[in-house]
Amino acid sequence: MDKLMSPLLYSLKQGFEALKSIRNHISEANLPADFPRAELPPLSEDAKAELLQLLAPLEAYRIEKLETKLSRKKWAKRLGWLVCLPALAFDLISLASNHDPTILSLIVIAGILVWVQMPEIQYKRHYKYKILPVLLKKLGDYRYSPDSCVNLDSVADFELMPRFSKQQSEDHIRGKVEDISFEFCELTLKSRGSKSDKIQFKGGVVIMTMPFSFESHTVVSQDYGSLGNTMAGIKKPRVKLESVTFEAMFEVYSHDQHYARYLLSPAVMERLVELEQLFRKTARGSGLSIEFKANKVLIMASYFGNLFDTVDINLPTHDMSKIPQLQQELVLITGIIKQLKLDYLAAQNLATQQTLERIKTLAG
Repeated sequence: MDKLMSPLLYSLKQGFEALKSIRNHISEANLPADFPRAELPPLSEDAKAELLQLLAPLEAYRIEKLETKLSRKKWAKRLGWLVCLPALAFDLISLASNHDPTILSLIVIAGILVWVQMPEIQYKRHYKYKILPVLLKKLGDYRYSPDSCVNLDSVADFELMPRFSKQQSEDHIRGKVEDISFEFCELTLKSRGSKSDKIQFKGGVVIMTMPFSFESHTVVSQDYGSLGNTMAGIKKPRVKLESVTFEAMFEVYSHDQHYARYLLSPAVMERLVELEQLFRKTARGSGLSIEFKANKVLIMASYFGNLFDTVDINLPTHDMSKIPQLQQELVLITGIIKQLKLDYLAAQNLATQQTLERIKTLAG
């Protein structure tokens, strides 16, 4: 994304993302029947037993928070109007007096909704902090931190990284897949506006550090149509790929057409498409963008929900039906990492073989 993009252009771009999201939700059902799906590694019985042991004490906490939420919901229905009506009257009087319009009634309604939902938010957060570290340890060499952030300085000069003045992060996961390190977090980036802060990005960020450098700078962004793609501000030649499914979702830009096609092998494209669909399903996602530069891969997934707050307060804590969503995300991310490395090693082996053949030819 062009760092000089004005707030107006960025707002228009967000509109294109929303339209694209609607279109992709429709086209998602039309993916080929034989489209590859990542297989989940089964949790061992020991892992399930350990998770259930952690979940058992949470049941009393869940019931307590559920009862509090239902009680607050009942009181909000009975007495909420006593607070909302005066606030609405204040707004109407302010409007009739030709003063600057106020939104006190909206603020009051929002406050009541937050007050009602707060017990559920507290339960989801407590559940997540208990379960994620153990689950991640069982799935691989991963570490979890509730409030840390990915190293944004390492990708500060990337085209996809917007300009921002404030950041909020949570659910930081870092680890290694073979000798490739990666980190993920949910991130909100804001810039200062004249009256209020403006959200420049909200979603998940993945940064991979490869043991090699990419030979060209390649950007994969959402396909916003001709006008939207122009406003995205990516100043590189467009690359045409053979995958119809991938082409319908993404635009690829690179100065090296041949290397970009090698980089985005059919296996990598399949995994990126599935990762994009996962974010849309589980977190109300609106788009996925990827940038390959030097020895880094930056994945930015815009979404409106929270990827890990999927637990349902109405279900008993021993119900682990939501846990596979986290597994699916990790399987897809690690699959992309492994495939990039395999493709790189294959290219290195091919180059070595070609060099040896040239040496033999010259020697003969």
